Amino acid sequence: MAEPGSNAPGAQADCALEVFGETVIIRRDPFGVLDAAVIEEIVPPGVAAPLHRHSREDEISYVIVGTFRIWRGDEVFDVRPGGIALLPRHQVHSFKNIGTVSGRLLTVIVPAGFEHFFEVVAERRLGDENLDEIATLAAGQFGLEIMGPPPG
Repeated sequence: MAEPGSNAPGAQADCALEVFGETVIIRRDPFGVLDAAVIEEIVPPGVAAPLHRHSREDEISYVIVGTFRIWRGDEVFDVRPGGIALLPRHQVHSFKNIGTVSGRLLTVIVPAGFEHFFEVVAERRLGDENLDEIATLAAGQFGLEIMGPPPG
């Protein structure tokens, strides 16, 4: 049987959280060898992330299920299963599930650390109605600038 957090088949998640209308499943390297976190996001149709910019980490999102519209700087593109979106730090970006079924994203965050943002938001039970409080928390503790609601 796989150890929790390992990359072996059947590995358990470190935690699963309900935040921003989606389920965020966090997986970490239990041995601390790789400075990265893997987030699996289960995103209902129509759910989107606020427009934001990271100052500390890069993201790579791989679409497992569904179709996601990605905004990255001035670019807008749709990503389907098997496609990836590279989201470098300092680049304004967002995503939205534009499909008719719950989508699944697998996002790698390098370096690790930002996954704690989701844990804090869930612990404080913050939601879309708390965007100002989330923006303050994100900027002060996580180096994340929330620019506003998702684009159109």
